[in-house]
Amino acid sequence: MKRTTAVRVICIVLALIFVLSLLTVIIPARANAVSQSEINALQAKRDQIRAQQVEQQNQIDGLRNEKAGVLEQKAALDQEANLTQEEINVVQEQIELYADLIVEKKAELEQARAEEAKQSELFRARMREMEEGGKLSFIVVLLESRSISDLLTRIDMISEVMSYDKALEKALMDARAKVEEAEKALEDAKAEQEAKKGELEARKADLLAQVAEAEALVKSLENDIEAYKAAYNETEAAKQALQREIDAKVAQMEAERRAAEEAARKAAEEAARQQAQQQQQQQQQTSQPTQPTTPTYTTGTGSMVWPCPSCHTITSEFGWRIHPIYGTSKYHSGVDIGASYGATVIAADSGTVITAGWVSGYGNCIVISHGNGISTLYGHLSSIAVSSGQSVSRGQTIGYVGSTGNSTGPHLHWEVTVNGERQNPLNYAS
Repeated sequence: MKRTTAVRVICIVLALIFVLSLLTVIIPARANAVSQSEINALQAKRDQIRAQQVEQQNQIDGLRNEKAGVLEQKAALDQEANLTQEEINVVQEQIELYADLIVEKKAELEQARAEEAKQSELFRARMREMEEGGKLSFIVVLLESRSISDLLTRIDMISEVMSYDKALEKALMDARAKVEEAEKALEDAKAEQEAKKGELEARKADLLAQVAEAEALVKSLENDIEAYKAAYNETEAAKQALQREIDAKVAQMEAERRAAEEAARKAAEEAARQQAQQQQQQQQQTSQPTQPTTPTYTTGTGSMVWPCPSCHTITSEFGWRIHPIYGTSKYHSGVDIGASYGATVIAADSGTVITAGWVSGYGNCIVISHGNGISTLYGHLSSIAVSSGQSVSRGQTIGYVGSTGNSTGPHLHWEVTVNGERQNPLNYAS
C-alpha cells in the first residue's frame, strides 16, 4: 500500500515537472507581453491630449459665442438698414406725389391768373368804352333819362354792372391767392420730405458702415475659429493614433490569452498522456494531476443584447455624419442611443473589462473584451460600476448613461470592434 502511494506521488510530481517545462518552452518570457499598466499609460497620454482639446474647444466655443453675438448684432443692423430703406422708398414716393401735385397746382394757378387777367381786361375795356365811347357816360344817362326814376334806374344798372365786374375780379384774385397758398404749402411739404430723405440716407449710410464692421469682425472670428479647429484636428489625429495603439495592444492581449489557453490545454493533454503511461506501467489507477493556473479571461456567449434596456432610440447612426459640436463631416464609429441621464447600461455580452475610466473624447468609458477578437465600448457614462480586469456576464449592469466627454446631451455611445475593425452595432443587437 505504501509502495502504491509512493508511486502515485512520483507520477504526479513528474507530470507537474513536465507541464512546467512545456509551459516554459511554449510561453516565452513576458518581457514583450502587453500589460494593463501599458494600456493605462497610453490612456494617460490620451488624457493629456484631451486636456489640450478641452482648452482648444473652450477657445472655439468662446469665439463661436462671440461670433453668435456679432451675427445677432449684424442681423439687427441688417434689419434696421432694410427698414430704413423701406422708409426712404416711402418718402421718395411722397416726394414724387408732392411734385405731381405741385405741377397740377401750377397749372391751376396759371389758369386762375389767366382768368383773372382776362376778367380785368374786360372790366377795363368796359370802363374805357363807357368813358371814351360816351354811350354809357353819366351825361348820356342824364340827358336820355325821361324822369328822375328812370335816371335812378339807369344809374343802378351801371352800378350793378360795375359791382359785378369788381366782385368777379375779386373772386378770381381770391382763387389765385388760394392756389398760390396751396402751391407754397406743397413746396414746403416737398422740401420737408426731401430734408427727411437726406437724413434717412445719412442714417442708412451709417448703418451700412456698422454692418461692414460687423462683417469684418465675423470674418476675423471665423479665421480664429478655423485656426483653433486646425489645432484641434491635430490633437484629434494624435488621439486616433493612440487609439490605434491601444487597439493593437488589446488585440495582442487577446492573442496572448488565446496562446496561454492553448499552451495550457496542450500541457494538460501531455500531462494526462504521461500520467496514463505511468498508470499503464504501474498497472494501477491514479488520479488526474492538478491543472496549472492559467490567466483568467471570460469569453462571450456569441450573442449580444441591447446595452441600454430602457431606450432603443438611435439619435446618431453608424458611419459618416455631421458632427453635432464641430459642424463638419466626421466618421461615427458607433451608434448613439438617446436615453435619460442615469439610465442603466448593461454588458452586451460576457467578457473581461479591459478599460474602465476616463478616455479622451469618450469621457467615462468602458471597453469589454468578449474573446475571439470581439470587443465593445460604452462611452459618455455618468458613472462606472465595474473595474479594469473584472469579469462580467451578459446583461450585467456596468454603468449609467451620462454626457461626459465630447457630448451635447445624455446618451450612450456604443461601439462593436471585430479584429480591430469597427462594425455597425445594429448588426449585432437591435
